[in-house]
Amino acid sequence: MSQLPTLSNAQIMQICKVIGDTGSGLTGSEIGGLLAELRLPDPGGSMTKWRRLDCALVQRVNATKSTNIVYSLISHCFEPARGLEQPERYRWMMSEVNRTLMLVGVEILDSGKFHLVKAATNLSEVERRTKELRNKLIGYGAHAEVLKCCRRELLTEDYYHAVHEAAKSLCERVRTMSGLSLDGTRLFEKAFSLNDPYLALNALQTESERNQQNGLRELLNGVMHLVRNPTAHELRIHWDVNEEDAVDVLNLISYLHKLLDCCVVVRRAS
Repeated sequence: MSQLPTLSNAQIMQICKVIGDTGSGLTGSEIGGLLAELRLPDPGGSMTKWRRLDCALVQRVNATKSTNIVYSLISHCFEPARGLEQPERYRWMMSEVNRTLMLVGVEILDSGKFHLVKAATNLSEVERRTKELRNKLIGYGAHAEVLKCCRRELLTEDYYHAVHEAAKSLCERVRTMSGLSLDGTRLFEKAFSLNDPYLALNALQTESERNQQNGLRELLNGVMHLVRNPTAHELRIHWDVNEEDAVDVLNLISYLHKLLDCCVVVRRAS
């Protein structure tokens, strides 16, 4: 925790406003439970929810001269089991909190762990880069599934998140098409098997057709090894993705989505 950057009072307040949002944030009782878990004095329920959080956090920050308690609260708030009952609320809060954290070069992952990213100088810079990347991809005829991954909240200066999400979109799409619940290379090996396929690029009758099926499976596996696995497990500083890299990788993923458009679901014996 000591290596995480210091948050400003304005950033702490914005995080509290998200977590204590009237419509989409935690309930008053959930906030009380969270403060108790962190052993923070509860200012009481007469305040608005976000002010209740902000007051409790600022008191500890002022006493310790450290914003580690804020990161502790975020980590507790996004412990994965908390998202099971209301996943949409959980993901909305995570996305909004990460918009603030991106300004100091940090994000919170689905695992409840923190991840270092390249800090965005401001939100306008993120929006500008988002627009430029989307325009380039549209010029190349990028697939709609890839363009979905170029949203503002996914992009920092290194395009790390857009590339990661686009790679994940291949798994999500193959799972939806095949009905399988596997992930990564295990998913692709089973879905595009030659002997018992769930999805087929062609009739699989000739050697050339079987080679095409193998090629699609190997390209999908290659994206997992080259893109998704490194971005999922390495710190940003160890896996740099610049704009040129992002365009190249996203175009490859777009091509794979276009091949998936051509695949048919193989009818299974009941």
